Amino acid sequence: MSTGSLGALAEQATLTPVTDPPPMGLVDAGAELIAPEGASDTSAAPPEGASNTSAAPPAASLRKPSRGLRARLLALDVPAVVATWVVVGTLGMPGVTVNRRLAAVGAAILVTLAAMPLLGLYRSRLCVQRRRETSRIVVACFAGALAFGLVKGDPLGADDAVIVAAGSCILALMVLRWFFGQWLSAQRMRGRYRRGIVMVGTDEDAVDVWRMLHSQPELGYEVRGIIGEPSFCPEWAQLPNERTIDGLLDIAIKTESTGVLLVVNALSVAEIRAVIELSTTHGLHVQICPGFRGLASRRVRHVPVSGEAFLYVEPGRRATWQLGAKRAIDVIGAGVGVLVTAPILLLAWIAIRIDDHGPALYRQTRIGLHQQPFVVYKMRSMTLDADRSVQDLTEINERTDGPLFKAAEDPRVTRVGAVIRSLSVDEIPQLFNVLTGKMSLVGPRPALPEEVAQFDPELLRRHDIKPGVTGLWQLEARGSPSFHAYRRLDLLYLDNWSIGLDLMILVATVPTVMMHALRFFRPVPASA
Repeated sequence: MSTGSLGALAEQATLTPVTDPPPMGLVDAGAELIAPEGASDTSAAPPEGASNTSAAPPAASLRKPSRGLRARLLALDVPAVVATWVVVGTLGMPGVTVNRRLAAVGAAILVTLAAMPLLGLYRSRLCVQRRRETSRIVVACFAGALAFGLVKGDPLGADDAVIVAAGSCILALMVLRWFFGQWLSAQRMRGRYRRGIVMVGTDEDAVDVWRMLHSQPELGYEVRGIIGEPSFCPEWAQLPNERTIDGLLDIAIKTESTGVLLVVNALSVAEIRAVIELSTTHGLHVQICPGFRGLASRRVRHVPVSGEAFLYVEPGRRATWQLGAKRAIDVIGAGVGVLVTAPILLLAWIAIRIDDHGPALYRQTRIGLHQQPFVVYKMRSMTLDADRSVQDLTEINERTDGPLFKAAEDPRVTRVGAVIRSLSVDEIPQLFNVLTGKMSLVGPRPALPEEVAQFDPELLRRHDIKPGVTGLWQLEARGSPSFHAYRRLDLLYLDNWSIGLDLMILVATVPTVMMHALRFFRPVPASA
């Protein structure tokens, strides 16, 4: 939200894990995945081809666990736990001897650190689900608090120092793990810490999943081989391929893949069972794409029937009150936002005027609710002739798979514009659009008329709701040049929005903006 993501925010997993691996679902799946078990430090280049082998390799030769990322995460968790619990030992607690106090602090530290791996807090499939991760961090920290109370001699006593220490420990772990997720996403964008997988089954669903994983490398997965007919996607011609599952193990070994992704709509029941049995026997992680495109995983429940794996889909209906609540949140949030950011807007206005003596406020026609045009307000971050010169910049357009324009080094951006963009100050005037009812705080990005003219009928559904100042795409794929990610995330939000999702997106926007600003003022070295 891997989030993950906002994988963590919306729990938008569309791939169902069968064995040990993390969910690949992935609105993420952001962004925020701990390393997949078996992920390698650098992406292995897939070989030109794969030859058959008749000998079944041992499981250990296929699964190669990497503990590098877990060690990094431990290096964050241990100091956080130790520091917060040591605070208890430095606070005055009348009636408790120094030795008893130190013993209690030591017990709290040991129990908290021991509980974390037992609760699965170093498994990637849990760490992409932010709500589950947070709840288990809370359990681990309160287990430490209970241990502290037992050693101190008052296990049920609600000591203020213990409460503060446990709460601080929870907060510190959550913040550090969020920063870890941001760092990991940046590393994966550069090709590191990705899990190689073999895709089994080829059809239109397989193409969609491949595009999602390929266009969002921060999710941490790399398709290195194909089992099935490769003609569905031209890019698959460059990957090792076998028409039957007989060559699965050989491709996995040759490409150093540690997982298998099953596209069930392209396979028979017998083929699915055969792949699962073959893969799990030889140590390959197995994940399944059920073909639920656009369906949020929070609506899917695992409801076994007579011991068989059945899924139940919750109704997607939204109560009428949610529309009223959304508008109330918009008015209150935008009103408070305008008051709080007024000094920032004034400083930005002065800086822009001094920089090139042009107007500080920028007006542009965008397409909103029901495809109706409206004027959007922004702080001007580009040169005065930016709109006219965009046609001359097609060569640097990174978004080649759709109508949108994106350039990491856009020459039209002014010096002041680069700064206010990094801080998202240029977006603040859109709060006035929210107050007038043309926009919402959360929703799809408002599109240009020339962009909308090239949208297909399905993507035009994004105009069934108001455009937003922030949204799922802005959080999950703001830096991605992929139009496929833009399209998928907008439709995913449209089909699954709720007040709860909006609130989580708003909360996640704050640290995301902060991280974006940090990257501008302190760029990550390319060799990191």
